[in-house]
Amino acid sequence: MAEIIAAIDEQGANTLLDTAINILPAQSSSGSGNLGPFVASYSVTATLTNGDVDLIPPDIIRLVDLRVDWDLHLSFGIDLSAILPDFCLPQVCINIPCVGRVCTPRICIDWPTITVPVSFGDFIKATGDFRLDISLTGGVWRVQAVIVGVPNLQFGATTALLLAAIAAAVTPLLLAIPFIGPFLAIAVDAILLAIGIAGVTGLLGPILTPFVSGLKIPIYSQPQLFPVLPAESAIDPQVAVTIDLIAAAVVNSGEDELVLSADISA
Repeated sequence: MAEIIAAIDEQGANTLLDTAINILPAQSSSGSGNLGPFVASYSVTATLTNGDVDLIPPDIIRLVDLRVDWDLHLSFGIDLSAILPDFCLPQVCINIPCVGRVCTPRICIDWPTITVPVSFGDFIKATGDFRLDISLTGGVWRVQAVIVGVPNLQFGATTALLLAAIAAAVTPLLLAIPFIGPFLAIAVDAILLAIGIAGVTGLLGPILTPFVSGLKIPIYSQPQLFPVLPAESAIDPQVAVTIDLIAAAVVNSGEDELVLSADISA
């Protein structure tokens, strides 16, 4: 039988996880992805806010509406060659006496890629099941809630405005291109409109999912050697016990509770 037992109900677990999640540092990531025919490199920062806790025996902590606030910085690249047809000046050849056939070089226009910076932020929500994980590492007992599987992400309502933000940043630059600027602006806006919200979530999903899918929330940490009484003098040393085993579970004793128990020895 365990010598030490501590239990909290769902309200207490909610407060515990509020504190644990609030002290998690902001997470960041970078990489590249595709938005329809366009390529975008990105850097993103995310912070977490606790949702509602539902304790499910024997070892599941369900977080409903766990919130991830994110800020995204895109470097959005538009390859004009994907929009404009290849254009080459015709080659002209003439026959010159005593010289022979002479041709002008074939000159083709290499349409550039225009890079546009875009910043945008919103939030996602996810409902995830966390399983209790206990380990003894470096003489410290640790209890964590580790997410099980990859939950579905629910994007905030303003996420769809990312396309509008990209269009607002791109259009003035394209309009400034002599002669073909208005055509390019219309073409790009039409492509962005066709991409729609499905394209936005297709870009953001792989970027934001890792912030949730690998989530570990620290619940309890305690050195294995636990001081019970401090040292009073050289002849009255510290009194300590050794925590031999820690167990964690969700149990129902009239209501669902998160229970930690410990076996100790002198």
